[in-house]
Amino acid sequence: MAKGKDDGVKSKWFFNNGELAVNEKYEYVYKVEKYKDDHGYTVVKIIRDDNEMTALLLKGEGDSLEALTLEDDSFDQYFADGTVPDGQVIEFQRDGAAWDSMDEAVDLWELVHKNKANEVSKNIFWENYERDLWEVVEEGTSGDTMLLHFSNISGAGGSFTKFVSHGDRVEITEYNGNASYPQNPSVRYTVERADGKVVEMENLTQ
Repeated sequence: MAKGKDDGVKSKWFFNNGELAVNEKYEYVYKVEKYKDDHGYTVVKIIRDDNEMTALLLKGEGDSLEALTLEDDSFDQYFADGTVPDGQVIEFQRDGAAWDSMDEAVDLWELVHKNKANEVSKNIFWENYERDLWEVVEEGTSGDTMLLHFSNISGAGGSFTKFVSHGDRVEITEYNGNASYPQNPSVRYTVERADGKVVEMENLTQ
């Protein structure tokens, strides 16, 4: 959650692999321009669909993350000579975990793969599936993201599945084999959270 320190106006921001959604509208891309400038700010440049550019000067982390916005003249001046503007500070606070538990993510995965209308349902051999073989990977789980590992029944090897919540929809990325995570995902699909229907699917191994 973002809130203007002076005006108190709130909005919800979601940063994910170069895409930025503000109040669930995906019309921005972003890039970290510099990790530390001369004033200690991390500089993030944001580009809208209409190519209009703004930037954030970020300091702090977690629930103490704050930003100054750079727009129009202040944007041009900062990138010309490094002048930091006197502007409204935006305070950021994590919006809480999107997942109540591992079971919630596993329930969704099972719902998706039991729906015969979904292409991914054809790839599951239920005789090789045991629900208690899932476990949470703490290092990859926070906020909107839940990372799970599924161990093979034999105990050797396994696979990873990442769930990223976007409100009513969830992006699921699967990694076949332990060694494939995190660089080589095999498939990514977006599903309706309510009924597990796949609305978009991308094969990443071709």
